[in-house]
Amino acid sequence: MNQASISISSISVIRPLIIKGVFNLKKTFYILIFSVLLSLIIISIFQLNAYTREFYLIQNYENKLVQLNQENKILEINFSQANSLKNVGSYVQNQIFEKAEEVEYIRVLESTALAK
Repeated sequence: MNQASISISSISVIRPLIIKGVFNLKKTFYILIFSVLLSLIIISIFQLNAYTREFYLIQNYENKLVQLNQENKILEINFSQANSLKNVGSYVQNQIFEKAEEVEYIRVLESTALAK
């Protein structure tokens, strides 16, 4: 009888706790689902922010690449114009050069050129 009264008294203590919501599975399940949904929403917000930042950086780099390509074409045109034969005459006139009167060639002896 003693054991039966202990088990009945323990059930009578646990049962009101379950009914009052201390160990309510339904409430625990709803809290768990709410916390999972909230964490998924927060993660998706962070991922969307990272995606937007990467998309903006890619667009910015593509714009800079187009701008640098245009500058490169302009610089190539300026370089080819600066090195054209038309400008050689004006360059020579601006520099201090003397006209050569006699041209003297240096002859190298074949035997000395091949010496070790």
